[in-house]
Amino acid sequence: MLALVVVLAACSRDGRTLAPATPEQSESIAIVPTETTLSLEPSDSFVVGGPWIEGADIDLAFTCFGRNVSPPIQISGQPTGTVTLALLLHDVETPERLLWTMANIAGGTVALGEGATPPDVVVATNSDGNAGYSAPCPGTGERRQYLLTVFALDKVIDLAAVTDANGAVDAELLLTEVEMGTFDLAESTFYVQAP
Repeated sequence: MLALVVVLAACSRDGRTLAPATPEQSESIAIVPTETTLSLEPSDSFVVGGPWIEGADIDLAFTCFGRNVSPPIQISGQPTGTVTLALLLHDVETPERLLWTMANIAGGTVALGEGATPPDVVVATNSDGNAGYSAPCPGTGERRQYLLTVFALDKVIDLAAVTDANGAVDAELLLTEVEMGTFDLAESTFYVQAP
């Protein structure tokens, strides 16, 4: 969860800074945390999984050492009020390394097929510079941990809000929008052992 918070927190920049207080401004205000400002913990009933045992190694077919294809995903227990889902896969040790980032998956979706991209989703350009799935690829002999998170959102992400000047969906902008609409999440971890 810490890695996810780091990734989402890194995406919460809007460039604004507060002006210094003037002499006549002597009162301060207290900001009371709301449900949206608190860290979300994964729900017990909202679950995501794939072709791996939780916390175990994934089949190399879904890595750069195999077929380089996204794994099938199962989603269950979506909370009431889910309008859309978003998905993020990243390396736990280097959370800024985004491997798979997409949003606007229809609420109620219970599975994503192997190598499939649902219709009408927003797919971000990930750390490899391409849109879509970037297979995990640790260095020779290395074993690395990956975190798959599915977010339940109460909104549809506006494509224009997350598209950069070149027409690509920017992962950082997308994650900021996801963070603002998330009210529940599900997580699963797996490892990749490089040959």
